Amino acid sequence: MAIERTAAQKLQEVSALLAVPNSRITAGGTTFPQDPEEELHLVDISALEGLDSIKQKGSRIEIGPLVTLKTLAGNKLIQTLVPALAEAAANAGTEEIRGSGTLGGNLAHPHPGDTAAALLASGAKLTIKTDSDYRELLIDRFWDKDGKNDLEYDEWITRITVQIPKGPFSGAAFSKYGRWEQPAEPNIAAAVQLTLDANNKITSIRGGLRLGSALIQRMFPLEKALKNQTPTEESISKAVRAMVPTAQNYIDADIITQSLTHIINRAADMAQERRAL
Repeated sequence: MAIERTAAQKLQEVSALLAVPNSRITAGGTTFPQDPEEELHLVDISALEGLDSIKQKGSRIEIGPLVTLKTLAGNKLIQTLVPALAEAAANAGTEEIRGSGTLGGNLAHPHPGDTAAALLASGAKLTIKTDSDYRELLIDRFWDKDGKNDLEYDEWITRITVQIPKGPFSGAAFSKYGRWEQPAEPNIAAAVQLTLDANNKITSIRGGLRLGSALIQRMFPLEKALKNQTPTEESISKAVRAMVPTAQNYIDADIITQSLTHIINRAADMAQERRAL
């Protein structure tokens, strides 16, 4: 395999470099093609400034694509306001991968990583650099039904924006089963983010689910079943059962049931604890 590497010096030149045939963007460098005959042109963006920060701006948090998973997992702002994302980053791959792998790469990889489910649950927005401009895309629309992302060959993610949950009584949680590094193994990554009102009813809820190695989706049946409900054993069980038909072709029904029940209870407990403070 012949690999040519070009280090991008300016943000504006990345799209032009990606237009070269067989080009691929790189930063953390944790994955490479398996085909030994493939010729590859790597566009290295690791030296670009301003893409490795986490900043709160009003009611949102802006995350650069070069933020490593280790940094994301240990960031106090993320741990407090987007806890499912911190959990997902902390559980992604090995310690070595977390130390060098980036959030942008974790999302844009053909087999999306654990952070995809957490960002889907948070309702994140992606800023994507095109050849001549920028475009913004809700993360809900980033993957199609087959798991292919929306990036064109010369596009790349420059920012991930997460809205801070409205209201003080919010909670979120993440869980996974199986290993992302082995896509052939049955696996699931799931996250929920919810908000409770003063009467302990769920006023808003979003769920993100990754099934197998690529399929990413919102958990609409679960969200519909729990919206405006009190999180009891009965209501949670009903909501989780609504998701089983979607997931059972990828993973055992008992595993999906246990995983989703666990994260909903944890998210609700977090919201209730914050209300008690």
